[in-house]
Amino acid sequence: MTTEMPGLKPLEITDTLMIRDYLNRYPRENCDYTITNLIVWGMIYNNMYLLWKDSLVFFNPRHKYIFLPVGEGFSPGDLRDLVLEFKRYYHDAEMILFPEDYLQQHPEIQELFEIHEDRAWADYLYQTQKMVSLSGKKLAKKKNLISQFVRAYPHYKVLKIKDEHLEVLLQFTNKWRKERSAEGIYLMTELKAIENTLAHWHELPVEGLIICLDYKIAAYSIFSAQTTNMATVHFEKFDPDKKGSAQIINWETARYLSERFDWINREQDIGLEGLRQAKLSYAPDRFAPFYASQLRDNS
Repeated sequence: MTTEMPGLKPLEITDTLMIRDYLNRYPRENCDYTITNLIVWGMIYNNMYLLWKDSLVFFNPRHKYIFLPVGEGFSPGDLRDLVLEFKRYYHDAEMILFPEDYLQQHPEIQELFEIHEDRAWADYLYQTQKMVSLSGKKLAKKKNLISQFVRAYPHYKVLKIKDEHLEVLLQFTNKWRKERSAEGIYLMTELKAIENTLAHWHELPVEGLIICLDYKIAAYSIFSAQTTNMATVHFEKFDPDKKGSAQIINWETARYLSERFDWINREQDIGLEGLRQAKLSYAPDRFAPFYASQLRDNS
């Protein structure tokens, strides 16, 4: 891999204000565009960025992914030229994360790019109030498990994550991994992303909640704003020995977010069957699809 492409720079945590400025002006629903994900996963993948045509372009050099620029006014021809420039230095570079509205507004893009949808990387989107009320037959089991948890642990507490909790959260996460022999590539990478988040807690626009039972953690969630009307839940861990702990942290997180956000993004299932079933069990209202591409050879 070469990093000699002019203008391409490593993405640093000190770039969060720049990222926030662009995303506030040009919000995106895909969780890949949150500051938190760009930074904490970017520390693992060595994410980079490029300022291009008054837009911000993110690049994942490990997978050779060019994120569709954060900005406006660029044509499919501009995007083709951008990809060709990247390919001079990264032969396999391809563009990802085309929003549906861009594809609809520019049908001519199909002449330059072969666009394909990847279901495994689509984001699950839920109405916040529905996640609070849990009304209807589809969500009755969730509501019942929450009731069981409340009856079993009537004195449980919901705490906002603070400095004094960070080390304990890391210990809880490591304990969760070891007890479940979670050694898969994704799980180990996720653990590193959680470590990065906790290590840079004050530098990231993150919040979190803990379900506490007798001064011990039963579950926790970490989340941040995706847009002015949507929050993204990045991480959620729970003690499976506490029946209903998964449902109670999901519910309490939705309650906490309901005053500010109409939508919750619970990220992707990455093709893992168990994760897919867990996310589908909450009956998502819609998806933020993931579109990737390959440049057509029009020579």
